[in-house]
Amino acid sequence: MKRIGNSFKGILGGIVVIIIGVCLLWWNEGNNVKNLKTTAEMDKTVIDVKSDSIDSKNDGKLIATSGKLINEKELTDSKFGVTVKTPILKRLVEVYQWDEESHTDDDGDTTYSYEKKWSSDIIDSSDFHNAGHDNPKSKLYEDEVYTSDDVKVGAFSLSSNQINTLSTKGNFTDFNKETLNTLNLKVSSTYATNSEDLDNPKVGDVRISFIYNNSSDVSVLAVQSGKTFTDFVSSAGKTVNRVMDGTHSGSEMINVIKSENNFLKWILRLVGTLLCVIGFGAILKPISAITSFVPILGSIVGAAVGLVSFVLGLCLSLIVIAIAWIRFRPILGICLLAIVGVLVVFLITRGKKTKNDEGQQAVDANQEQMQQPVVNNIEQQAENVQQTQQTFEQPMVNNAEQSVDNTQPIDPNQNNQQ
Repeated sequence: MKRIGNSFKGILGGIVVIIIGVCLLWWNEGNNVKNLKTTAEMDKTVIDVKSDSIDSKNDGKLIATSGKLINEKELTDSKFGVTVKTPILKRLVEVYQWDEESHTDDDGDTTYSYEKKWSSDIIDSSDFHNAGHDNPKSKLYEDEVYTSDDVKVGAFSLSSNQINTLSTKGNFTDFNKETLNTLNLKVSSTYATNSEDLDNPKVGDVRISFIYNNSSDVSVLAVQSGKTFTDFVSSAGKTVNRVMDGTHSGSEMINVIKSENNFLKWILRLVGTLLCVIGFGAILKPISAITSFVPILGSIVGAAVGLVSFVLGLCLSLIVIAIAWIRFRPILGICLLAIVGVLVVFLITRGKKTKNDEGQQAVDANQEQMQQPVVNNIEQQAENVQQTQQTFEQPMVNNAEQSVDNTQPIDPNQNNQQ
């Protein structure tokens, strides 16, 4: 009964999940249309320019340029004695902590499990269900980001926002051991740590790493604003200001953005559809819960509920996407609805035809079953008549044969003697 009661409580949650899924699908389609319009607009307006000189005629226009990343300033984290000549330097601090996971079964019973892991955020253990898994209340050191204020690509200066988006693929390893000793830290691989053994850390241990930009060439896609850059704002309201490693043309960078947008679109479509399926599963859960006490029936009904939930979730997702397309892309939306309508009509027609064929086969089978006894009866009567005829005919044949046997032939010589 507890399982049934919990399943009914989940109906409201299922409705909420469906609403979230529908909203996500709707927003995603609108965002995708804006992204498509933005990239199409960039394709038409982007200008490829060289970075060794600045042409004032391109001021306010979307440009793409590439060149050597120039930075003469050293960045220093004085706390740990780390110095690197780079446009951006990041300190990352992680703490080894407990993490709680919960699992609720069909009866509504919840079990909790705990594992240790490295995390850059403090995990609040005061909310854990089971005691004995205590985490530190704070980090010994906080994350930090250091940036240069004079970074150039050829003759152009990068804005502070662009500097913050530079990649950080370099790992700092040249630690000052004397400085670390004063902090009761030591070097282990690419980390400064207070752990006795990083391969077998204890809860509360800290590891600190430093990453930085080590790019040689970069490419920029943004609006030229004097000697620097500013955001490109499309007519759809989307902003673009990108810095990428390597040398790329404007069309190549736009294609990268298109690929990223397309990937995001399908991920969100999948997530939205999955939320709808989960929501319908929660709403229909009482059906499977009621029948779960009968082993075979429960399994069959559970599988049927899962299938129905999937079909309903998928159909609702397609309908939401189609309506969103009508709102944001009318022609494609109408075409999609038309295709769905044709598909539905086909399935209904196909179903009716299959049903009629099965009905006709049943009628033919019934007629055959009704006719078979009559045929068998006629054949039996014919066989009986034949046996009766044989019964009457056999004595007559026997008598005739006996008469022939009793008849003696006449001797001609006997007649002459007389």
